[in-house]
Amino acid sequence: MKHTKLFFQFILITLLLINSSCKNEPDNMAISSDGVNISFDNQGAGEPTLVFIHGWTNNKTIWDAQMSHFSKKYNVVAIDLAGSGLSGNNRDQWTIPAFSEDVIAVINKLDLDRIVLVGFSMGAPVAMETAKKDPNKVIGIIIVDSFHNVEMRYTPEIIHYMDSIFMGVATDPTMEKLQPFFRNNKEASFERVLSMINDSDRTGWRESLHDAFRWENDDLIPSIEQIKTPIIAINSDQQPTNIETFKKYVPSFKANIIPDVGHVVMWDATEEFNRLLEESINDFLKEQN
Repeated sequence: MKHTKLFFQFILITLLLINSSCKNEPDNMAISSDGVNISFDNQGAGEPTLVFIHGWTNNKTIWDAQMSHFSKKYNVVAIDLAGSGLSGNNRDQWTIPAFSEDVIAVINKLDLDRIVLVGFSMGAPVAMETAKKDPNKVIGIIIVDSFHNVEMRYTPEIIHYMDSIFMGVATDPTMEKLQPFFRNNKEASFERVLSMINDSDRTGWRESLHDAFRWENDDLIPSIEQIKTPIIAINSDQQPTNIETFKKYVPSFKANIIPDVGHVVMWDATEEFNRLLEESINDFLKEQN
């Protein structure tokens, strides 16, 4: 009888520990395929789900205005890719495919379906790679100020030059260096950039930058040819968007160009960006009907 009582006490304690462990597991954290903790913010309700993917060296707070606006109508998710924001940085391979696994981990954690991926800058190739791996759940991709000319190739000399420019901006940001990134609300935008950069320990920055160039050289055109999901761009006018070249590979491709804004178009023209994003979502939903 004594042994039986001890056995049941052991079972009870074990169940309590398991229950406590489940309760302590963060609801806003997923685990990527390589074991990195991926932080995300999930708000609102309604379909489709909008999944926002930030760019190089920034984090999910870059989408704060969109999360607030679109959560009134849709389920919205913003993700910190590995090495950014509140996500882990214990990663060996800082590649676009690895970042796409971060997004897939969140999609699986939340059991999402009927997704619109919204990728800014480096987040655009991450969105493409995610759609390739999980095509049945994605109904549309919105690329934000990226892929202005899908046939452009980065030579080793250009990559070396771009490395010096981008790493210089990221490790020692100044208002002058950040001029191409925003044109409006400059002081506030500069402070936002500083807060994002200062929160990071810069792990994987150079490696991920170089893999983004590699991905555009090697994987961009094969990816857009493989992906059957509709693609819409919302770009600034700082660089001309070669729409016809994109249409060679994706005939249904559309591009919306916002004038007089910097690279971070959703900061410089928030209302217009949100309007175009809503319009793009409606286009995707029409495609499904």
